Amino acid sequence: MRRIAVCAVFAFASILLVLATPAAQAQISDQIDANLHHSFVVGNTTLPPGRYVFRTLQHSDLQIMTVSSADGGTAAEFLVRTSYDTHTPKHSELVFNRYGSKEFLTHIYQAGSKVGVAVVDPSREEARLKKQGQSAAAHTEEQEK
Repeated sequence: MRRIAVCAVFAFASILLVLATPAAQAQISDQIDANLHHSFVVGNTTLPPGRYVFRTLQHSDLQIMTVSSADGGTAAEFLVRTSYDTHTPKHSELVFNRYGSKEFLTHIYQAGSKVGVAVVDPSREEARLKKQGQSAAAHTEEQEK
């Protein structure tokens, strides 16, 4: 009987621990509106300058995001994984790697959260540039809420 009680206490403590631990999933819960003054590459899609909406695709276990132009004319889907930053941004942030004049989206962080997403698959072009030994200049662009 004592063994059952110990197992029950352990099971209850385990459940509490799981409930109290934040999910290790990507935490982009709201759409992020961005006004980008340069073209950029996400996955293998190059998008022109403009206003964009970034959203986590529902029913994707927070692993797929979409980006679409504000007018709905341009869109792309891309795989993401959880990413942690060292600071909590006041505004949503898009992080890019720049090679020459090409911008490649690498991370997205929502305002108020250190937990964001990283683009899983770099574009073939970015992979080629890395393989050639070119180095990227990373930069962050804050977006208003």
